[in-house]
Amino acid sequence: MRHSRLVTHSAKPAPCQLESSIIQHFQALGPWPPSSKCLLACSGGADSTYLALAWAQFAREAQVEGLAIVVDHGGRHESAAEAAEAVERLADFGIQAKVRTLRQDVRSENEMRNARYDELAQVAAEFGADFLLTAHHADDLAETVLLRLMRGTGLRGLTGIPSRRKFQLPNGREIEIRRPLLNLRASEIREFLSAAAIPWTEDPTNQDPEYAARNRLRKEILPALETIATGDPIKAVLRIANEASDWQNAMSEFLENSTDWNALPSYLRQQAIAEKLRELGETVSPARLRDLESSLLKNGLAGVNQRTKLKIDSGAITYRKK
Repeated sequence: MRHSRLVTHSAKPAPCQLESSIIQHFQALGPWPPSSKCLLACSGGADSTYLALAWAQFAREAQVEGLAIVVDHGGRHESAAEAAEAVERLADFGIQAKVRTLRQDVRSENEMRNARYDELAQVAAEFGADFLLTAHHADDLAETVLLRLMRGTGLRGLTGIPSRRKFQLPNGREIEIRRPLLNLRASEIREFLSAAAIPWTEDPTNQDPEYAARNRLRKEILPALETIATGDPIKAVLRIANEASDWQNAMSEFLENSTDWNALPSYLRQQAIAEKLRELGETVSPARLRDLESSLLKNGLAGVNQRTKLKIDSGAITYRKK
C-alpha cells in the first residue's frame, strides 16, 4: 500500500508561551546542570514538534544546549522532503537540527525502532549529549500497557513507559533518556499546536491498521473499548499504570532495605532474584525465578550461567563471576 504524506495547513509558527505546568514537567526530570547537552529525537510530527517547542522555552531558562535529530525512515518517496521540512521548522524555534537516514533494508516496526535508537545513540556520542529527549505522551504509555497485556506481561510491564531510563552509547558512556510529555494527552498536544498556528507533518503510516499493531490498537480496538467502558479507556489504563509504577518503586525500595532474603515471602524472594538477573543482562521468566529460588533456599547458591552464580551473603543475594 502506498502512503501519501499529510501536512497540516498553517502559517509560519508564531511566538507562543506554553503553560507553566509543561515547563514544570521538564524541571521535575532534573537536575539539568548548566551547559549540559540535550539531544532531541524529532520526526516532524505533532508530538516531537511540541517537544521541541517546549524544550526551546525551557532551555532558555535552564541554560542548556541542544541538538535535534530527524530520523528519515526512508520508507516513502516523501520522507526526505518531510525530514527537510522538519529541520526548517525546528530552525524557526531556534533549534539546530540534522537528518539521519535509516538503511533501506530496515522494514519491520521493531527493526525500525532499534535502528532509530542506534542512530540516536551514535549522534548522542558524537554530540557529547548528556540527555536524550523523546516525545512519548500519555496515549503512548497507555497503548504500550495494553499491547503488553495482550502479549502476556507481568505486573512489571503494567508500568508502561518510564519517564527516565539509562541509555548506553557506542563509546561505552551512559546517558539518560528523559520523557517530559508523559502527562500530556495526544489531543492536548494537537489542540495547542492548532491554536498557535504551528504546523506539523502527519505520517500516514500511523493511520494504517495494517502497518503496525499499535495502529490497529489505536484505530480499531480503543474505539471498540469506548463502547463498553464507563469512561475514557485511556484514562482507565493510565490509572493502572500509575498504580503499578508506585508499586514497583515501593517494592524496589523495600527490597533494597531488606536484610534477610530467606525471611521474605516467595513472591518478593523471586523479585529480588529478578533484579539481579536484570543487572546481569539475563532473561527473566517465571520458571527460571522458581528454579533459582529453590536452589538458593536449598543450597544458598544457584548457577545463572557457566560463569555466574547467585549466592546468599549475610542474608542478601549477591552474585559472583568466575
